[in-house]
Amino acid sequence: MKKPWFIALNDTLMRFRDRNGLLLMLAAPLVLAAITGAAFGGLTGSGSSASPITDIPVILVNADEGAFGQQVVDAFDAAELADLVEPVAMVDLDAARRQVEEGAARAVVYIPAGFSAAVADPANGAVLEVLTDPTSSFSPLIIRSIVEQIAAQFNTAISGGQIAADQALARQDVLGPALAQLPQAISAAVSAQPGGRRIELHSRSLAAEERGGDFNALAFFAPSMAILFLMFTIFEAARSLLDEEREWTLPRLLSTPTRFDQILAGKIGGVLITGVLQLSILILVSGLIFGVHWGSSWPGLALMVLSTVLAAASLGMFITAMARDAAQAGVIGSAVALIFAILGGNFITATAYPAWLQPLSKLTINRWALDGLTDLSLRQGGFGDVALEIGVLFGMAAIFFFIAVWRLPRRFAH
Repeated sequence: MKKPWFIALNDTLMRFRDRNGLLLMLAAPLVLAAITGAAFGGLTGSGSSASPITDIPVILVNADEGAFGQQVVDAFDAAELADLVEPVAMVDLDAARRQVEEGAARAVVYIPAGFSAAVADPANGAVLEVLTDPTSSFSPLIIRSIVEQIAAQFNTAISGGQIAADQALARQDVLGPALAQLPQAISAAVSAQPGGRRIELHSRSLAAEERGGDFNALAFFAPSMAILFLMFTIFEAARSLLDEEREWTLPRLLSTPTRFDQILAGKIGGVLITGVLQLSILILVSGLIFGVHWGSSWPGLALMVLSTVLAAASLGMFITAMARDAAQAGVIGSAVALIFAILGGNFITATAYPAWLQPLSKLTINRWALDGLTDLSLRQGGFGDVALEIGVLFGMAAIFFFIAVWRLPRRFAH
């Protein structure tokens, strides 16, 4: 047992003494998480090169039985908004909230019972409620703009609707040409209403409401960048066997009384220790510097870290076992890391992918790791919320590990 431990610790110390390696493992993911979190969380990334936003899924829950509630629904069904929003009517508000929490919709517009009566009675204040997805940047802005325009049509005393529409129109290069028809579409769908009746818009983020604070975009980008760079680090560490074969270090080591299974155990141990330390440090630093809260279950977080590292390390050893040499392993590892990052949602949340892409996304380590870690950081979940992700990641780790352990002795038999 001493020899594998010595090899594992020696490999780990060598990696953490490498300044360039530390930049890749720790500095790069933290810097990128900070930049992307500031850009998307603060809505500063509104460059003209962004793709137009269309077909925003929004759920309409109309508990009102009057004409005014129906006119709000008709406004969202207007033909001019057909390319911009995709409204779906539901009756159950709690079920609609769950759709937003699960990423199936971007917002819920709730028209409460008695809305029409409140609009018709100057003594009362009518309320429209918007519940938004905190992981979306532009969609909540668009939905709020539409609802504020509707409120403005009911009550000319409210100027907030026009202000919100002007803000959205200023970004029409991002949001697409359909937004240009927003004021006209709403005006046509909502007839002129008596003035002087105040309609209030209540808008809130579901996750922020549950957490009791503002949404922190870094709660998504911190785990996202950590997983992305973990994959690169793990794959490079797993490739060290091939590097030592090329440099004739491995044959010299095998000429000593050290058996190959001891060397293999030490190399795998070094990969695991490196991955656990890297991910743990990134989680700790993101909590201290960026204020990311990592859920309500430390055992759940610890098992998420362990299962993610085990799955990534097993895949890295699998690639090493199948590659012809270190160069080929490097190319394959980089390609796999990037493809998994794209499919897994490291750059854009995977819930925004079309239905046909979802099964492919769920074949990646990144998707399950990111879903689990964001359940903790973004939704403040507990152990029960990440149990499925932990189980799937351990299952992936077992599959790749057993194939790699079977293949590696044969790969280096010569």
